[in-house]
Amino acid sequence: MDLNKEEIFQRAVSFLKERLAQLQEERKAISEGILEDDKSSAGDKFETGREMLTQDLRQVEGQIKSNAALLEELYRIQSIKGIGEKVREGSMVKIGDDYFLVSVALGKLVLPNGEIYLISPASPLAQQILGKGHNESVLFKGKNQPLELIA
Repeated sequence: MDLNKEEIFQRAVSFLKERLAQLQEERKAISEGILEDDKSSAGDKFETGREMLTQDLRQVEGQIKSNAALLEELYRIQSIKGIGEKVREGSMVKIGDDYFLVSVALGKLVLPNGEIYLISPASPLAQQILGKGHNESVLFKGKNQPLELIA
């Protein structure tokens, strides 16, 4: 499988930007709902409905902040150039039949020519492979497998 590291980063950036746009639309809808509820309700029902919307708004704003931080981290890691002799942040590796990019925790990214998992350097798998070199053995899916440093 031929995976292009820059294409992977671009797809991940696009994915996060789309997610942020959706969350911002959701925040706008909730804010409008709070304003509408403010105009049309009275009594305990008003307080309960408004509080639920306010909690939803806080949750969405937290998700926006978290995804914006992931996007900034992804940009930072994308700027790391060169392959290097050992696995580090920004490294793309193959273990068994699976491909991984040590970057941010986005999970599986499906591309036209294959799949790759974007994992955080803090993840258990990344902790196991960081600092390892090409063809070093890694315990993965219950068996020792060679690590292939791709990019």
